This record gives sequence, C-alpha cells and structure tokens, in this order.
Amino acid sequence: MKLKIYQILIGLSIVLMIGMFLGRFEITISNGANQPNDLPNAATALPPIPPVSPVTTASADTANEPKPDSIAAPRESEEELLASIPANIKAAGILRVSNRSEHPVRVALLSKGKAEKSYGKPAHWDFAPGEGGDKGLMLSLPDGKLQVKWGDIVVVFAQDGSRRYWGPYVAGETASPAWNSTAEEWQLILQP
Repeated sequence: MKLKIYQILIGLSIVLMIGMFLGRFEITISNGANQPNDLPNAATALPPIPPVSPVTTASADTANEPKPDSIAAPRESEEELLASIPANIKAAGILRVSNRSEHPVRVALLSKGKAEKSYGKPAHWDFAPGEGGDKGLMLSLPDGKLQVKWGDIVVVFAQDGSRRYWGPYVAGETASPAWNSTAEEWQLILQP
C-alpha cells in the first residue's frame, strides 16, 4: 500500500513538472478565420501618390526631339535639392506627436547630419494609447530643444506585440509629418 502511494506521488510530481515546463511556452492552435487583421492598411502604410500631369500632344516633326526644358537633370548636391523645396518646408521646427491609436507606441527619430548622407544620434519617445489626444505633445531632448528639419526620418511602431507600425516618414518628403507654417512645427498624428 505504501509503495503505491509513493508511485502515485512521484507520477503526480512528474506530471506537474511537465505542466509547469510547458506552461512557459505559449502554444496556440488557430485557423486564422476569426482573427482581426492588425496589419496597416494602404492609407496608413504608404505615402500618397502624386497626381500625374496631363500629357500634351506634339506634331510629328517635334515628337522625337526632346525639349530642353523637359529633360530631367540629375541633382548634384543637397543644396540644389533644398533649393527645389518650398521655403516654408525648409525651416526647422519642433515635432508634435498625437497618438490616437489604441496601441502603446515608440516614436524614433533619426536626424540628418551636417555631412551628406550622414545622420546624428537617434532619439526615441514612448507614448501610451491615446496620449497626446487632439493637440499632441511637443517632443524635446534632455540636453535641449529638439529641431526637426527637412530630411529627418521618423518611424513609429507599436510596443504591444501587435506588429503595427507607421512610416518611415521623411520630413518634407512624405505626407507625414506635416509642416504647420503658422505654428512653425512638424505635426505627426497616428491614426488607429
């Protein structure tokens, strides 16, 4: 009788140890039919496509000859590229972020350096779901005021494991962050 009790106790302890070991792993079996789609839709994942200008017709003799004004010359320096940008976007300003999503997110900024194709030290900020609301929160750095300028890169991703992300955004080149000329700031609004 005592031998059977010890065998039962040993068997139960082994089953409990295996259960505790397997409890460490998250095992789910699903066919995916009832799962919501958490992937970003095309409106939030990609910048808008600029409209195509209408094509003008030409006569038969001039159709094969390229017009000097229509030949695209390669840009040779960042100064020429900056000259082609509207003056109100060239200005540096603060970054105001509004997280209107239901996800906790991290906003990461990679500032463009002084040398061509170089970047400064990256910075990041964490936002709770809904933080910033309608007005948004002005971002700053511990050592001083943050100045976002044309060409800086902003990426936002969820920190709750949902694999949701926004961006990458390039200030002055993509639709977001948008330049507000009256407040002289870049505004980034994260929609659900």
